[in-house]
Amino acid sequence: MTAVLLLALLTALPSEPPTSSPPGSPPSHSRVEPVETTEAPPEKTPRPDDKTLVASLDIEQGAGKDRLSLYRDGTLVLVKTYEGVRKVKKKLLSEEEIEIIRRVCREAMSLDVVDYQVDVLGSTKPRRFRIEVGRQDDLPRVFRFDELARVPLVLGRARGALEGLLERFDETTVSQDDLWDPSKLRRGDVLKHRKDGSLYRVDRDDAFVRSLELVESARSLQRLILLREDVPKLFLDPSPEDEEREPR
Repeated sequence: MTAVLLLALLTALPSEPPTSSPPGSPPSHSRVEPVETTEAPPEKTPRPDDKTLVASLDIEQGAGKDRLSLYRDGTLVLVKTYEGVRKVKKKLLSEEEIEIIRRVCREAMSLDVVDYQVDVLGSTKPRRFRIEVGRQDDLPRVFRFDELARVPLVLGRARGALEGLLERFDETTVSQDDLWDPSKLRRGDVLKHRKDGSLYRVDRDDAFVRSLELVESARSLQRLILLREDVPKLFLDPSPEDEEREPR
């Protein structure tokens, strides 16, 4: 009797309510400690591989020929050929530089005449130039002219801009002691080229576009388009010697 009574009492006792977890939290047996994660920075989107021609320059004399080609993705290719032997070099230009070259070269599209020659006495043959200017959905426009021929200013500007790109492949090294600070260069300043001593005038500064445009003072045809930091590699310091000397 006593055993039956105890069993009845145990059955009548309320059972312990189950522990409840806060809403939205995982079960206690599946809790996971939070782990800090660091997202990788987004990768820079590469330029599309667009080998559409912007402009090219061929320079031919005797057994040698140089071809410089600029493409829309910024690839700059120089192919030097001499007696059948080819050497290829490549560089990469910024989008701003591509736009400058494109704009300068497209100015020549207004010309009706595409061939300029000059008669030279004797057996001497002047250098022969050939410029191709790319066009949208059409074949490039081609211009040919001799080195000594008089050409319109817009064609001379195109030649100068493309020849200026040849300087990118100049392997001449300049010691750090010979470099100078180009931060004070302004439009109208005159610089002397390290290689041949020719004078160039700063025709446009980089206030709006990240490059300087320099024009040869003698003929006003040869033009160079350079980043400001690259100018000391090609030109001598224009500062007067008197300013560089320390006062006594």
